[in-house]
Amino acid sequence: MKNIKKYLCAIVMMVISMTAFAQEDVFSGDWLGANKEGDLKVAFTLNCDGNWQLNPYNENARCNGFMEVNMLEPGGRESLMATYEFYVESMNGNELTLSFVGGRPEVDAGISGQCKVVYKDDKLSFTGLDKGGKDAAFNGLTLVKSGSGADAIADAAADDGVPLGVKILAVVQLVLSIAVVLFIVGHMFFVWYKGARYKEVFTVEGMLNKRLAAGMPEKMTDEEITEAWKLMDEAFATWTVIEKTDDDEFRKPTKMKQIKKSVLLIDQVIGMCPTDADVIERLNSLTDVINSGEERHFDGSRKLIWLGVIVGILMYWMMGVGMMFSTLIATGLYVVASRTPQFLIDKRTLRGGGNIHNGIFAGVFGLLAGAQTVRTIYKFNDGHKEYSDDHSQHWIALAIGLVVLFVLAMMMAFWALLNYLRNYVLYF
Repeated sequence: MKNIKKYLCAIVMMVISMTAFAQEDVFSGDWLGANKEGDLKVAFTLNCDGNWQLNPYNENARCNGFMEVNMLEPGGRESLMATYEFYVESMNGNELTLSFVGGRPEVDAGISGQCKVVYKDDKLSFTGLDKGGKDAAFNGLTLVKSGSGADAIADAAADDGVPLGVKILAVVQLVLSIAVVLFIVGHMFFVWYKGARYKEVFTVEGMLNKRLAAGMPEKMTDEEITEAWKLMDEAFATWTVIEKTDDDEFRKPTKMKQIKKSVLLIDQVIGMCPTDADVIERLNSLTDVINSGEERHFDGSRKLIWLGVIVGILMYWMMGVGMMFSTLIATGLYVVASRTPQFLIDKRTLRGGGNIHNGIFAGVFGLLAGAQTVRTIYKFNDGHKEYSDDHSQHWIALAIGLVVLFVLAMMMAFWALLNYLRNYVLYF
């Protein structure tokens, strides 16, 4: 029984050793690669079993791997761009974690970082894990075994490692996002282009001509006049009471459903082609209220616009032109999306306002204003005093305020979408 246990232990240890050797063996060797633009060439030697003298530029260096990155100039001449020494940190199946430093003691000084290497289909794919790894020339490259040929190197360079299904999904998401943005922009500009709902000022003469053209009697009957007044009174009654006196009450629409309901009633009166002067005067006053209520004015935060412009410009130095334009475009969409119909402005005024950004800005400035300077007074035996001021509260408040403002600006696309839904779709 003891012999059987010994044999089993030996077999297990042998399997583990063979597995470890197999893992090392797939990574170890000479590898070649290039970038998809074709202006970088990479030569990489890796030996996971111990440290070796692989760096020709430093005889004292012992490492697991060494890489040379050459730049291919337009004339075909190669020039050495960077060198790297690699050290195995961990191995997990087909993944290898490497740390690296610059290979040439003086030229590549200061280069360091970590990367992940994945072995798949006889290829090595490099991904930076920290800032140094992401800034490295080999980040994102795929290498093939030395001797695989130029075509294999070119195919590996063109392969970004992203599965086809993921690429298709990304394209579909991009197309849908662009379609949604174009629809929103088109809808907002259509509303702007459409203008006022009632573009005509009604007159007795104009209505008389319409009645004759439609083959209707020249004058309204008393029953039609009574019906017209009834419809207009119903339309007026659907609106919100703004002010009430002993003799009269003042109403205006503050909800889209009030406008839609009153418009249906007003349109019935217009369809009757009234010729009574009093009816027409009342009709014009009602349509004027509707037009005034739907007239759009900017009701967003001007502070947020300036913040978006400033952060958008800063994005140019921090993340490049693409991020700058996306932030500025989102800011422009926010301006258009913040054009609010007057009836909705009146509704928000009645309930105490609806601009949350002003509250956020007020909170940030309140945080800064509430910070205190702590003064410590030291008294000495000889009678003199010394002061020490602690401004840490101000610096902490400033840091928190800047972070809040930056996040606020980076959410500009969200604010634009929110205002579009509030001012063009849901009207709340």
